Amino acid sequence: MPSTDTVIIGAGPYGLSVSSHLTAAGVPHEILGNPMHAWRHFMPPGMFLRSEAFASNLYAPQRGYTMEAYCRQNHIAYEPVGMRLPLETFVDYGLWFQSHLVKHVRKVDVVGIHRKDGLFRLDLSDGKPLVARRVVIALGLKGFEQMPPVLQGLPRPYVAHSGEFGSLAWAKGKNIVLVGGGQSALGLAALLGEIGARVRILVRDGTVTWNDRPKLSRGIISRLLKPEGGLGPGWRSYIFSEYPFVFHELGSQRRKRIIETSWGPSGAWWLRDRVADDDIILNTEINHAEIKGNQVILGIKSDGKTSSIMAEHVIVATGFRVDMRQHAFLSQEIMDSLSVIGGSPELTRDFETSIRGLYVVGPASARSFGPVMRFVYGAKYTAPRLARHIGKCFLEDARSSRLTQSVVTPPEFVEGSGGSGLPGQPVFRNPQK
Repeated sequence: MPSTDTVIIGAGPYGLSVSSHLTAAGVPHEILGNPMHAWRHFMPPGMFLRSEAFASNLYAPQRGYTMEAYCRQNHIAYEPVGMRLPLETFVDYGLWFQSHLVKHVRKVDVVGIHRKDGLFRLDLSDGKPLVARRVVIALGLKGFEQMPPVLQGLPRPYVAHSGEFGSLAWAKGKNIVLVGGGQSALGLAALLGEIGARVRILVRDGTVTWNDRPKLSRGIISRLLKPEGGLGPGWRSYIFSEYPFVFHELGSQRRKRIIETSWGPSGAWWLRDRVADDDIILNTEINHAEIKGNQVILGIKSDGKTSSIMAEHVIVATGFRVDMRQHAFLSQEIMDSLSVIGGSPELTRDFETSIRGLYVVGPASARSFGPVMRFVYGAKYTAPRLARHIGKCFLEDARSSRLTQSVVTPPEFVEGSGGSGLPGQPVFRNPQK
């Protein structure tokens, strides 16, 4: 049975960044997934990234693979701050990064993971299982969509989460209600309105927070008082952006409080003029929802008054909530051994879970390393840190076994052995070489 030292599940910004660093560290590994899949298929064309351009890089161990380098090579105007970065440009950049540094991506899905005697067996959608000493889960937010209880169970396409959409062409001329007051809701409202949909936005809070337009040039005093971090200007933002290990050292309850109360829902400055105030209904709570005919009927309470709203579709943009149980490929024995808090995995300083050799990176690591992990910018810290740790483990394993090219597979993982045959000795593959 084919084996390798490390498997990365997911070929988005985090998975690709980690893979490029593992290659540089000489660690045999495989990366599984469709490159930039969620960005290509579950985000609407025409949207702009919320992150500044300087904070939208994938991270390689060598120079020349930043967003700025890509834009320069393709004659695209680039500004580190204040640039409206189109989704299409970011996707093309990610695929360019992958084509140069991570050519060995296998476009398969993981359908099952089991652990035995310190090794992981991964069952893949192509029917070819794989054994590894280490597994890195780098799957972003897909599968973690959060739906208000009152809307749960209502059929699609009448009610759906914002994370389920790519093209919005179907919405032209439709009557649509958006639920939420953050970037996803406001960005969708702008795009939907611009293609001819009738849009109303239900916001729980009493106001919508709009981010300030960034200053393109700042003096040294301004930069000292408010340094620019991946999460925005200011020392607090800068520290949590550049030094996620500081967040990791905080107590669990303090980390929880910061995650839940800081960097809350807001809209980018460039959306302000694209969303009409008349389309926003504040202080709103949905207390009833049902389907009648071809319409969704919402019973709402707004500013103490009850009323109802009808729409052809309701799009929920209330964010995501990490819950490792949503990864259906994880076996029950792995889930039973995994230490989680509120659905999020507890991680060591090296992104390792309570199960030796199993790592989680990206947005699912935010509970341990802070809100920067919800954004691409978090890969800047994650990729080199994880690669150093795995590289060290790989060398230690090689020295202890005096084998640098093989791993013994338990009988239970050997096809046709029935758990009683002789152990196979599959060879480590390093497909990136």
